[in-house]
Amino acid sequence: MTSHSNMVLNNKGKIPWYLYFVGGMIYTALAGWLFAESSPLAWICFLSAPVGFFYAWRGWQHETEPRGEP
Repeated sequence: MTSHSNMVLNNKGKIPWYLYFVGGMIYTALAGWLFAESSPLAWICFLSAPVGFFYAWRGWQHETEPRGEP
């Protein structure tokens, strides 16, 4: 376990992976709702949702990869 003094301080401007996951969930729910309304915008939401899940997976993978400790 690392303390706060050992954390990298140059994470400014980086979006956390869980926000991408929440965005993917919102786009999925919005796509379902718009498909029920038979809106063409549903396809844009339906195709955009996996992009959010992909970025969330990559961010989570990067966060959990083992770091080389001396």
